[in-house]
Amino acid sequence: MIIRPVDLPADRTDLLNLDTSFVTGRIYTVVATPASFSLVESTVEPPLHKSFPLQEELGDDRLWDQGFVAVNDGAIVGFAAVRHEVWNRRADIWHLYVAPEQRGRGVGRLLLAAVTAYAQQIDARCLWLETSNVNYPAIQFYRRAGFRWCGLDQALYTPDGEAPGETALFFTRDLAVTRHDPAA
Repeated sequence: MIIRPVDLPADRTDLLNLDTSFVTGRIYTVVATPASFSLVESTVEPPLHKSFPLQEELGDDRLWDQGFVAVNDGAIVGFAAVRHEVWNRRADIWHLYVAPEQRGRGVGRLLLAAVTAYAQQIDARCLWLETSNVNYPAIQFYRRAGFRWCGLDQALYTPDGEAPGETALFFTRDLAVTRHDPAA
């Protein structure tokens, strides 16, 4: 397995062929009270299938700064992209996908390590990401990788989308970084 920076436009076709979907029989239902929110694990039947098309995410007008691909036997089997938010020293993960046949083999962790190294290089104080309450597999992955749930947005997704009741969940992981003093 090789992790390398994405090469656009050369990698575009292979990235568009990457299976970015997931299937799950579990989701998190967001339960609201007047002063708080909680996530309650729920089952769904039939299982939910969702895909994340990349067509509009790979052009010159993309919103992420740096991307990485995982290559196995010459084929791209994973992709991660990050954006540097200078104003608050945060590195926002925009994409992290692993081909279904490669999941559970450490590819996501390798991509996350590349994103983390990049974030430390740019002196980011934390990694931040958004995922959906219905993306149970991603939430489990991020929690195992040390991310903590830090917020939500119940109005981010259209209510008539693929998954009614879908809510954006935000996760963060602090980075051990040292600010570099250019005067030193």
